[in-house]
Amino acid sequence: MRITNSTFRGGEPSWANACVRSNGSPSYVEYAKGFSKAANLIIDQALDYESVHFHVDDMVYPACFNMRHSVELRLKGVIEDLEVIAKWKGRRIEFDLVGSHDVGNIWEFFKRESEALDIRYQSINEKIEPTILDIADVDATGQTFRYPVDRDSRKHLIEVAIINFNVLKAKFTSLEKELDNLLFLTEFLREEYSLNTFTTKLSRKELFFLAGKLPNITSWRNDTFKETKKKLMEQFSLGSRDLSKAIDLIKSNYELSHKIGSRLPLKGIDEYDLIWFLDFWMELNPEILSRKNHTSGLAELDVDSMLDSLERDAKVKEKFWDNLNGYLTPESLAGLNAIFYFARDKKFSERYVTFYENELQESTMHFNECVWSSFMHMADKTNFFDNLVMSLFFLHYDDLAEELIDIYGVSDAFNWLDKARTRELFSLPGLAGY
Repeated sequence: MRITNSTFRGGEPSWANACVRSNGSPSYVEYAKGFSKAANLIIDQALDYESVHFHVDDMVYPACFNMRHSVELRLKGVIEDLEVIAKWKGRRIEFDLVGSHDVGNIWEFFKRESEALDIRYQSINEKIEPTILDIADVDATGQTFRYPVDRDSRKHLIEVAIINFNVLKAKFTSLEKELDNLLFLTEFLREEYSLNTFTTKLSRKELFFLAGKLPNITSWRNDTFKETKKKLMEQFSLGSRDLSKAIDLIKSNYELSHKIGSRLPLKGIDEYDLIWFLDFWMELNPEILSRKNHTSGLAELDVDSMLDSLERDAKVKEKFWDNLNGYLTPESLAGLNAIFYFARDKKFSERYVTFYENELQESTMHFNECVWSSFMHMADKTNFFDNLVMSLFFLHYDDLAEELIDIYGVSDAFNWLDKARTRELFSLPGLAGY
């Protein structure tokens, strides 16, 4: 490439400059979205009856080319993620993403490998397959709408006489929606499998299903449990070792253990630690008691009031610290941090464990140097109670959450509380069973 180029360069106005080098290393997906939007713009312009410059006979080729190319890039993007998921499962799949352009072959590979990795792909694959096969049938390699003739000088589209733009719009809109769902599912599964909560026979979701079939853990010593295990091995096509590994994962997971009547202890803290901290926190944040009728936020303060508030907080902190008597430990500090920050992620309980392990490592290494600043930083979090209650409900500590709400009289402070109680707050769109 020449060092200077008078065509592909920056210019004025600056808002019209597209970043193509330092814009975050665009993937197949970002490229696909560009072609997809271009297709939709062309289709909409062609369907505008008053637009005399975008005749359907002329615009059908760039519209269909952009549609088809977008689909190719979309599929290549999810195959990249599929390769990562396969690696997490101890498998290896490879596809020539650069050299392969046949949409039919790309789709066949993705459909086969995705459903072999996780059965959750099957439903969405069934929805998008008909339109993708239509595209592959008319323009498998991206040449039909690109040139009027093929490499042997034969005219394209001999067997396709008419293409209706309204049909194109309806089909492509539906396909785009399902391809977005496919991307969401793939990104979700990539994260899910990275947590290592699966076996060679069962995905994380299938472990949820198995956990729901197991009796309460208190009955596992009974002779009837042996018969239950035999039935489960038959139902899930598992050997004895497979079932044992699955049960071990269920017992060690906050969400799964709940299904068998068991509950893992909170990390680094217990009920008394939380009440001890919340007593102090409420002194610093009394405004939570004034949240009524599902409203939130702090009242505006003038400068004098703000200075008075800061002075009062400093005295409260100093008094509390003088009476601490070594009660605070690296474990309890890490526990408070973990249960607060987990509420931002509230998707997988495994993340809570990871948060705690990272916080414990940090607080253990630097406890003496930064214990004051770390602890007071958490005490200054005006949304600590919100995040605490969210995390407790997610981790199936509903009784403790309700107890704390009752102790501090804050039942009207959280406009999302009913959704947390029903777990609607933690549901994931398009992923039933979590």
